[in-house]
Amino acid sequence: MGKIPTTGKYILKGKKVVECTDLLEWGKWLETAKRIVKQDNLKNGLFVSTVFLGLDHNFFGKGKPILFETMVFNTNKKRKFFKNRMTLGEDLAQVRYCTWAEAMSGHKKMVKRWEGWKK
Repeated sequence: MGKIPTTGKYILKGKKVVECTDLLEWGKWLETAKRIVKQDNLKNGLFVSTVFLGLDHNFFGKGKPILFETMVFNTNKKRKFFKNRMTLGEDLAQVRYCTWAEAMSGHKKMVKRWEGWKK
């Protein structure tokens, strides 16, 4: 079977982002990829997670691909409107980045910003 061309899909080789033009290769990579950049459970019950998305989230097409995301979840408050779906809790914040270095820096800033949060 030949390659199925695609754009906007990326894989990680170490911490380096590489565009993947073969949809099947990209899908196989996603099945086993370690896409977590950093995760922290804060003492106040918040969970900060930064991951590699694998898809370009720069939907306007101007600038670099946006490939990483940090989210903050309140694990003390579970969502109730998703039946039969496990969730991490109420999401409080989300920021996206272009590079691994930006994602790590953003994760640290997010932890610092939210570690003093009180309900």
